[in-house]
Amino acid sequence: MPDPTLQRRRFPRYRADVPATLYLATGVVEGRVVNISRGGCLFSPALPSEDSPAVKLSLQLDNGLPSLNCKGEIVYSIRDRGTGIAFREISEYNLDRITAFFEEKLAATPKGA
Repeated sequence: MPDPTLQRRRFPRYRADVPATLYLATGVVEGRVVNISRGGCLFSPALPSEDSPAVKLSLQLDNGLPSLNCKGEIVYSIRDRGTGIAFREISEYNLDRITAFFEEKLAATPKGA
């Protein structure tokens, strides 16, 4: 029987708490990315449904490099959780930055913390 604690997602999901700016057709929203993977992220706060789900996202990883920028699409919004954004246009370089940054954070976290 498979281990139920394993993620069944295409890419590993990492807990995050990084400042982010979301550019919508209706304006700009400042918030935080609270989890992220190579496929997308969860942006908080939750946003109301938009006529156009296309967005631009800018987030700052705490590694001294320039902001990570990409285009995405709002795929869901849950009032108490946040807004799910699927990455649609993001460079392989930025995908590698996401993976490296959060894998490094995981490696530095003591077991049981």
